Amino acid sequence: MKVRARPPRRNANRGFTLIEILVAMLILGIMSALAYGTYREARISAERTHESMQRTREIEFGMRTIVQDFAELVPRPIRDPLGQTHEPCLLAGVGTPDLVDLTRGGWSNTAGLQRSTLQRVSYQLVGTVLKRSYQTVLDPTSSNQPITQDLLTGVTHVELNYLDANQNWTNQWPPAGLPMPERLWTRPVAVEIIIEFKDWGRVRRLVEVAG
Repeated sequence: MKVRARPPRRNANRGFTLIEILVAMLILGIMSALAYGTYREARISAERTHESMQRTREIEFGMRTIVQDFAELVPRPIRDPLGQTHEPCLLAGVGTPDLVDLTRGGWSNTAGLQRSTLQRVSYQLVGTVLKRSYQTVLDPTSSNQPITQDLLTGVTHVELNYLDANQNWTNQWPPAGLPMPERLWTRPVAVEIIIEFKDWGRVRRLVEVAG
């Protein structure tokens, strides 16, 4: 009687072969690369969204500030720093160093300081930055230094137009030919604000001046 030879037993402790290890490492590498690419794209997208939201808030806040300043324009001229003459409540156009200088009301005083609620505000375009300055006193002297903030960045052009009582638009104020002392306290009926940004393009606001 023939006796069958029993097949050799496989070693229960047999490990992975080199090829199996290499294949596993290759799969792991591919999965890691895909996961990193997805994470990187998500991170870039989140950063861009955050930057876009910050930019939107900056422009909304800046435009709201400018609109509020013009909407709260009051007929209060100020003395020049030397105290010899008076400057109009609104001064803008050819021959002025700033885009516009104006006296506005409604300056909040939450600290209860002994000061006026009126404020003298100036706007300047320096490079691509629109700066807003204000005086701590309404009638400043040469020793008073204004407080300046960068209001809007990435600005390429600013245009301000003023509507007079005769329904004529002009880019300077007071209008030419207006006699004294009327030119000191006369305000426009409305103000057109046009600001061009590098990234946002053209933004326009029309403000009705109260009173």
